[in-house]
Amino acid sequence: MRKLFIVLLVLGQIVILAFMAGEREWIRVSGERVYLRTAPIDPRDPFRGDFVRLSYSLNSVDVSRFRSSTPASSLKRDAKVYAVLAPSAMGVYQLDYLTDRKPSSGVFLLGRVNRDVSGGQIQLRYGIEQYFVQQGRGVEIEDKRGAGNALQIPMEVELAVGSRGQAVLVAYRWSRIGIRLEQNTELATEERGEGAPPRSPLLIVTLKNVSDAPLQIVDNELHCGFSLQAEGDTGRRYTMADTRCSTYKLQASDVLTLAPNEEYRVELDTALPRWYVLQDGVTGSASLAAAAPNERFRMIYRPPLPAADTEGVAAMLWQGELASPAFNVRGRID
Repeated sequence: MRKLFIVLLVLGQIVILAFMAGEREWIRVSGERVYLRTAPIDPRDPFRGDFVRLSYSLNSVDVSRFRSSTPASSLKRDAKVYAVLAPSAMGVYQLDYLTDRKPSSGVFLLGRVNRDVSGGQIQLRYGIEQYFVQQGRGVEIEDKRGAGNALQIPMEVELAVGSRGQAVLVAYRWSRIGIRLEQNTELATEERGEGAPPRSPLLIVTLKNVSDAPLQIVDNELHCGFSLQAEGDTGRRYTMADTRCSTYKLQASDVLTLAPNEEYRVELDTALPRWYVLQDGVTGSASLAAAAPNERFRMIYRPPLPAADTEGVAAMLWQGELASPAFNVRGRID
């Protein structure tokens, strides 16, 4: 009887694995195809084996984008959620909103909460965070993708999405634009002296056209195409205090054309009030060094959508969201 039980248990596991493999293959064949742009990976957990680790902006979602009759703070580890997607330029999809109720239509991904929600970010996984590749190709892909303060080129992965939100990785392509983040860490020492408290960093952001055709980017005097996003490491929620860019509309004078391999570099001094942040529950805004010395942030490049009267001027405008590596006020760049 014991042997029979063991045999039945093994057969049951085989049937389950076969069903899962068959379901994934069915989704691969019949699922709706969409692209997602990857985000930089924290290199403290390095590449292992013949797969590439992937991260997305969908893996860390601000609580303000959660739609439900219950607050985001009630979400517990492994809770089921759905990331509802909306199309943007070149077939790349972006998050519309997050919900705990299965949508009746549209494109959405089934996800799970990584840990109990605290602070301003919901940490999630979708089962698409590893991409298996041919033996030996993983290191090549990692090298091209970049890490740390080197130029980073996002992958745009193709997904097949099933009717219940399960997603299967199918293929990938490279983004047409790369981003590099550097910090001028000498500024704090020269101006404030050794042993002084950290200064909010002077960031140097580079956008590079890595495609074989011209493309356009946007920047204005206030740098409204750029914004700060907290990683949520400290369990606190931070938002940008300066709202002058909330009504920003694309102007023809703000459009910059980059030839293939051409770069655009801009200095963003986060010690200035333009980059001050608000902390939930705390009155008044402050610089990153004063308000969030232990938090990591990313600089997000997100150009505005072209208006009808600027479509001709911005015909080659790169659209979407491009995240820098994470950084903190002490000079670390992940």
